[in-house]
Amino acid sequence: MFIKKSVAPFLILFSGLCHGDIKVTDDSNSIISLQQPATRIVSLSPGTTELIFAAGGGEYVKGVVSYSDYPPAAKSLPQVGSYNAIDLEKILSLNPDLIVAWESGNPPMQISKLKKMGFTVFMSEPRDFADIPKTLRSLGKLMHTEIVADTNAHQFESKLKSIEEKFTGKFKTKSVFIQIWNEPVMSVSGKHLISKIIEKCNGENIFKDYPQLTLSPNIETIIVKNPDIIIASRKGKIGKKWLKRWKKWPFLTAVKNGHLFTANPDNLVRHTPRVLQGMEQVCLLVNKP
Repeated sequence: MFIKKSVAPFLILFSGLCHGDIKVTDDSNSIISLQQPATRIVSLSPGTTELIFAAGGGEYVKGVVSYSDYPPAAKSLPQVGSYNAIDLEKILSLNPDLIVAWESGNPPMQISKLKKMGFTVFMSEPRDFADIPKTLRSLGKLMHTEIVADTNAHQFESKLKSIEEKFTGKFKTKSVFIQIWNEPVMSVSGKHLISKIIEKCNGENIFKDYPQLTLSPNIETIIVKNPDIIIASRKGKIGKKWLKRWKKWPFLTAVKNGHLFTANPDNLVRHTPRVLQGMEQVCLLVNKP
């Protein structure tokens, strides 16, 4: 129905008064409550920045941390430090009505301080595929951008299903060592979304049973486990340098078969809709003959 210009302001005002309490549950199982949609948001990781934009709230982001480079519009936003060294004074000056934080990456003491200062903090920590569309919809509700958030969430779910139908259970299972850092060597356990990507791609993470989210295994343990495939989550020269280390042990199955690969870290470490691009790449690598 067409709304006459003369009555539109009253309808907009009435709509704004009808929001009431907006409530969602974040990834730390805390209830996040706002009296009205968030319009001044600070993001505390490159991944949470992507999630906010994907949920339709790009125009509401007033501050980000360093390396927030996607989408390109995020590059020009004011920075509030890095994910592990947050500038509290800068955040205070931006007067956010919502802060989106990275539970396993941001310093807990600084997050606690932000909460004590009275800021509303949404903790984000996607551990499974379903957590990504869930987060999009939660952020969409907090920002009153539900239509965009739900559309992108649905697209994610549809694309995930398509990749699963193409790869999951269609090829022989291979053991995989995923390297996320080099000095020291670091990997992830089965609790991490990267490990679940490997599993969907017919791979088996050699450290899937480790109790913590990430780990620093010694070289001897990796050699004993003798993975079929080694994937370094770095691209370009750095990734090739990481992989060069493993060529010292030519008897390793991954080395012997030439199954030493690099992958784009942004599409694996950042748990956003782009993780499906990382999944497609990993599936192609794991299922190479």
